[in-house]
Amino acid sequence: MLLKGPAQQLAELMIRLSTKHYNNKWAFGLEYELWNEITGNQDLLTDDEVARLKETSDWCEGWITMAYRDGKEQLTFIDRDRWKVQYQSDKPF
Repeated sequence: MLLKGPAQQLAELMIRLSTKHYNNKWAFGLEYELWNEITGNQDLLTDDEVARLKETSDWCEGWITMAYRDGKEQLTFIDRDRWKVQYQSDKPF
């Protein structure tokens, strides 16, 4: 999926946070760690980073994940309701 508009901005923000905190463009499990941070278990991000991440996610009404498509990793946008189900079933914490 080609990301556009708000989804692209969310992906770029998540990549910046991953690079800053993990020195990796997309750290393994990043989508789960960042969601964990914005849903009350903050121990990595600053208050400003959490606020910005929440605001951007709210704006696009979804979340970015790393998915495999045709044998390749690819950033993918999913709507918030679907993400919450995926997070609850797959979260590594």
